Amino acid sequence: MDIISAAALGASLAADAMAASFARGTKSGGSSKDALEAAFYFGAFQMLMPLLGWSIGKVGSGMFSGFDHIIAFVILLFLGIKMIADSGRDRTAESSGGRKELFLLAFATSIDALASGIALPVSLGAVRPADMFLAIGIIGAVTFVLSLTGYILGGRLRSGRMRYAGCIGGIMLIIIAVRTLISG
Repeated sequence: MDIISAAALGASLAADAMAASFARGTKSGGSSKDALEAAFYFGAFQMLMPLLGWSIGKVGSGMFSGFDHIIAFVILLFLGIKMIADSGRDRTAESSGGRKELFLLAFATSIDALASGIALPVSLGAVRPADMFLAIGIIGAVTFVLSLTGYILGGRLRSGRMRYAGCIGGIMLIIIAVRTLISG
């Protein structure tokens, strides 16, 4: 399994979570407890959704074995383009509220991770269950760190938005998609 690509995928998937955490931090002031709670929610969802996607992909793996790299390319390319298109969206309206809102926000920012989980065996070489758990662990850890950082920075700056985090994440997904197609 390619650990560097797993970290890059984690960073690209975490871009939305980091931007949302930053926005929450600007609203709340960035307390340590709230920052850790937000980072936990975002990291947990970014781990669970690829696992769910991988499970869905395993069920249908026999049907896609001849062109799985093309499917992975299309999914990752679509997600990358979507992240770039959404990068300018105002997240401050999404950022306020309690645990229920945090739960929903963590879920919403991890939907792309569900689709990426289907592509993980091809894009990262996470074929064995141990490789998959390592990949989702890396994705979750990267998301946790970036979300924590975003929340703390948002609390300290209390102004502006990280508009381009999603754009950078989308570019990273497109690079991984092209690499998957070429190496497929």
